[in-house]
Amino acid sequence: MKVEQIKELSKNLEDCLGIPNIIARILINRGFSIPHEAETFLFPKIKDLSDPLLLPDCEKGIQKLIHAIKNKKHICLYGDYDADGITSCALMVNFLKKLNIKPYIYIPERKEGYGLNIEAIKRLKKDKVDLIVCLDCGSANIEEVKFAYELGMKTLIIDHHEVSHELPLAEAIINPKRKDSQFPTRELAACGVTFFFLWALRRVMHNHGLIDGNINLKNELDLVTIGTIGDMVPLIKDNRILTKMGMEVMKKRPKQWLKTFYKENLLPKSELNEYALNFIVLPRINAAGRVSMPEESLDFLTTEKEAESTRLLKALQDANNMRQKIGDRILKECKEEIMAQGIDKKNTIVLFNKDWHIGVIGIVAQKLTELYKKPSLVITEIDGICKGSGRGIEDIDLYETMSSLSHLFIRFGGHRLACGFSLKKENIPLLKERFEKAMSSIILREDEIYFDAHADFDEFDSDFAYHLEAMSPFGIGNPRPAVMITPNDVNLLNNNRIKITDKSSRQWYGYVNNTIIIPEKINKGLKLIVQPVIKEEMGNKFINLNVKAVLQ
Repeated sequence: MKVEQIKELSKNLEDCLGIPNIIARILINRGFSIPHEAETFLFPKIKDLSDPLLLPDCEKGIQKLIHAIKNKKHICLYGDYDADGITSCALMVNFLKKLNIKPYIYIPERKEGYGLNIEAIKRLKKDKVDLIVCLDCGSANIEEVKFAYELGMKTLIIDHHEVSHELPLAEAIINPKRKDSQFPTRELAACGVTFFFLWALRRVMHNHGLIDGNINLKNELDLVTIGTIGDMVPLIKDNRILTKMGMEVMKKRPKQWLKTFYKENLLPKSELNEYALNFIVLPRINAAGRVSMPEESLDFLTTEKEAESTRLLKALQDANNMRQKIGDRILKECKEEIMAQGIDKKNTIVLFNKDWHIGVIGIVAQKLTELYKKPSLVITEIDGICKGSGRGIEDIDLYETMSSLSHLFIRFGGHRLACGFSLKKENIPLLKERFEKAMSSIILREDEIYFDAHADFDEFDSDFAYHLEAMSPFGIGNPRPAVMITPNDVNLLNNNRIKITDKSSRQWYGYVNNTIIIPEKINKGLKLIVQPVIKEEMGNKFINLNVKAVLQ
């Protein structure tokens, strides 16, 4: 887009919405040049969400669940052990609790693997379950759903994982990734799909006089926000609205789980944002599913009792400490193997060790991907079967690549940025070779430096800070804005702190990654790419400028 066109469009946004011109320029760079679209992005409302009935099988699923509720059928919530699966279960538990229904909960341990399994289904039959509601799983469980049906149990699937041409014989499969889906947001997390389903269910039950108006699903958006951010789906469209409103709910009406984080001094109220969820809340929610019992996370998110909440957070903290120790050891071993075998020179990372803990290989794969900027597969062995977890990079569809190698796997599932699989040990060398070849055939972009707009220091005022916060939460699909500035001087301080002086001799502070080299002599042509971050201390807000790149 030409400079004059950007000036014209940004002036129009500035005048129509009353926003700073720098914010207008950032929005235009991200495709929001029409005023009402930019306003919806900055200040979304519940009415902006898509119609839940556009989800495939949504109406059918509603009728099946209402029938089970009316006829007092024994309902089992069958979840997944990660944050998305846990929050999906928590949403359903809280909804059914309002109807005085206490469902049977089954969340498999890591060693059982992802999704439905035959032994678990036998156990559910023994416990007289009538309806299995699969949350964050089920779309790939064709044989398992058939087995449950043969035992007299019906299955309702609420999921977001990729689907094949063949679908399980379930009562309903509510998944936005179905080929016949008309739902506008394909990349929902499972907790998002669950929320939309419950929203439609509540509407139908209310219209038929089956419930009163006391079930306020907006209060459950804290759970949707945790699961959505944790599952790394793009924070755009419906995902943005859900997480944006979820952050507001957490700040205005915190539930017991969040109050306990505050009480235990693990999270200051003033620092509740997507960063805190990613690095404080989510590691603890995920830890139970990695090295302990995932039900502890579910109970923590749903209890209303302070003492129980405190006890459960202590258990999650212990599990997270254990997870960190195990993960750090495995990551160290991975780095050593990468250097010893020259894997860092390849386009992919595939590592196997039969002694690695099944519960942490996913997070190790994530860290390897972040460190080396390469798709990573980490594999271990349990009871003679090798099980792996993969993490991808944003520009490449990991699921699509792994699907092309599906003949190597016993089981396989996932989505664009993450996958899980099992395979025979003898297939690992072939997987390494084929995965590297498949990824190498995709043109990987060289590291390029992106920024949203040129900025002047005078534009970093309180109005800018307010509207920058309005652009949050930041993450995949909605990265924190980066702008180019021209400093007068730059000084590196202790602990990766940096001091930037502008032409008016004002001083700005921030952080710089230790991989970025700050020149000793600053020439007039030096430019910085910075990400402005709003910080708060003692009730006062100020702007930090964190350096992402130096351009000489």
